[in-house]
Amino acid sequence: MNRREFLRTVAYASMWAAGQRCFGWSLTTEPLGGAGLDEGSGLARAELEKMFDAIAAAHAKEPFIVTRTRWLAALFDHVRLAANANDAFVHWFADCDLPGRRCWLRLKAFSESAPERKLCGKWTTATNGAWRARLDTSHTCPDWESILALGPKGLADRARKRRETAKTDDERLFLDCVTEVYDALSRLCVRWAAVAEKRGMPACAESLLAIAERPPRTLREALQLSLVYDRGQEAEGECVRSQGLFDRLYVTFYRNDLAAGRETRASAKALIADYFTRLYAQGHPNGKNIGFGGYDAEGVPVWNELTELAFELHDELNRPNPKLTYRFGKKTPREQLEKVTRCLANGRTSIVFANEEVLDEMFRRRGKSAEDIVQYVLVGCYEPGIQGREIVASMAAEVNLAKPLEAVFNNGKDFAGFPVGPACALPENAEAFEREYLRQLDAMITSAVETARLCERSWYDLNPAPFMSGGYRDCIEKAKDSSQGGCRYNQSGIMCGGIGTVADSLAAVRALVDEQKLVTMAELGEILRADWKDREDLRLRAVRAAPKWGNNDDRADRPAKRVYDAVAARINAEPNGHGGTFQAGFWSIDLDKPFGDCTAATPDGRKAKTPISRNNSATAGCGKEGPTALLLSNAKLDLAESADGHIADVILPASLAKASFGAAGIAAFLRSYFEMGGQSIHLNCFDPSTLRDAMAHPENYPDLQVRVCGWNVRWNALSRREQLHFLATAEAQAKP
Repeated sequence: MNRREFLRTVAYASMWAAGQRCFGWSLTTEPLGGAGLDEGSGLARAELEKMFDAIAAAHAKEPFIVTRTRWLAALFDHVRLAANANDAFVHWFADCDLPGRRCWLRLKAFSESAPERKLCGKWTTATNGAWRARLDTSHTCPDWESILALGPKGLADRARKRRETAKTDDERLFLDCVTEVYDALSRLCVRWAAVAEKRGMPACAESLLAIAERPPRTLREALQLSLVYDRGQEAEGECVRSQGLFDRLYVTFYRNDLAAGRETRASAKALIADYFTRLYAQGHPNGKNIGFGGYDAEGVPVWNELTELAFELHDELNRPNPKLTYRFGKKTPREQLEKVTRCLANGRTSIVFANEEVLDEMFRRRGKSAEDIVQYVLVGCYEPGIQGREIVASMAAEVNLAKPLEAVFNNGKDFAGFPVGPACALPENAEAFEREYLRQLDAMITSAVETARLCERSWYDLNPAPFMSGGYRDCIEKAKDSSQGGCRYNQSGIMCGGIGTVADSLAAVRALVDEQKLVTMAELGEILRADWKDREDLRLRAVRAAPKWGNNDDRADRPAKRVYDAVAARINAEPNGHGGTFQAGFWSIDLDKPFGDCTAATPDGRKAKTPISRNNSATAGCGKEGPTALLLSNAKLDLAESADGHIADVILPASLAKASFGAAGIAAFLRSYFEMGGQSIHLNCFDPSTLRDAMAHPENYPDLQVRVCGWNVRWNALSRREQLHFLATAEAQAKP
């Protein structure tokens, strides 16, 4: 099998393996707390399955977008609906996974048709944990402005009108499909209104009937439409990972309601509380991101009545989800920032902070207009994108930065014999080692990029999205599906994890081999191959004496910057497979453990099959100089080149979170980092002693949350291994 055939095989294997993650966000059969399903409101699952089979057979010779459209329309017309009299809104229906699951099964069948089927399985089988590429459909921010301005009927009418000027059969087919799914969504709202009325929810029923016919006019109608649309897109199989810039999208509805006497501040707050609760009740594993703040088109910081209400509620509700993004910059008033950081001081840590100035520069370098930049959000965890204008696809590939370290010692292969990069001689010194590491890494990234591109070139055939695409104004203007590059910006992210492990390893090679001459390069390679067996003395020397990233130590920070610069230059602006470019991201979420499981021992003293460093943090237990030093290390990087996102992952000591000092102290800490050039940051605020006590007495901490990656979880939901890993990081960062 030649290189291209191999990459094609890996693409299919990775797509199959990742398919359930891409299409599976909506697979929850019942949201948290139940939902009041009306069994008589639609067809049972088995009957829907038969209907879907018939649709697939009837349209087998037509483009797949037709089948997918008919599946979704059939679901909207016949699915069983839920309504709970205790809720202000409806938000869930049964069997919402069926269209997405059907696409996943189609993807699986496509995978099985690839050569060398034996590679299809766990992604590690294909690349041994070096990298993974896939079709990422799980990171989107809908065009909420269009959705709220038009409503389902208006979205359908927009597509009808555009069809009048369509020039090709493909354009007309796409627009017909959009019209069909949004006509069906209007009918779904009417059906859902009947169920709500039956359950004693007249206000909800009235809202549903209204948005079936026209755009929303009230806050209640707008929030209900958001939830209906969210469920529709996720039923299609495309995950909604951002609810948009909340305080900009909904403030006019709020103000109009108060002026007309329809709502008071208290009643509107109750509606928003229920909206947040409905998002939480969906049980989304990684949370829904909602944006606030930032600068408007005139460069004025945004802070309005809904910004205030939302953070009040975040503090009061104390839930992991939804998670909030707060955009701020040099012009943001101190008192506004402190209102947000007060939540952190109270232990409400499901907030990411984004830097207006750095992200403005990042977007400008990527060719995005000033008009669009003011509408940016963080999609998913940390990934910056333009609300309603951009497909982020932020995890088109995931790269294990630590893996090429093995290849340098083993002639371009990892210690298990898997080819990572080109054949190479063993370097003689640390400088040559770093050069060879970068060469191996470049080859590995090339494979990941090429494979991701192959995945994306099959996107339209495997996964057209008429519902999601129909919401984007640019897709309608171009008369082109989002999978074909219909959005204004069609980017794809290459996520790179483990920079701390790499920086520490490069520094350790210099210290152990060149400077202290404790071991030769060949001897170090054999020691790592044996996982430090019988050389615990040297391992501890590597852990304790060699420089470490995240401590403001140039001996580790300089190699980190060289790796960072090389990766960004290699990935940014590389053409992707759907009309845009790839973007480099420096974060790992929770892949530090699976990457580590596939990585041999590394020169920094890390043992085989243990986690690599997470996000851009110091290696667990090695951030000895505290959070300020960690941020100083990160600020040495040109973070405007992290086009797919960069996150500083910080644990602050509890002394900063005390009520007398907390909000102001945390705000000053954040502002200092942003003035140094930081891009985004999230924080935990507690003492390690709290975590140790929570491990010993979990019954006393039912509501303790920790920010583990790009989302929050309750402490008691973590495994023992995860708790210990988290505790080690907290203890190392305990310095103020």
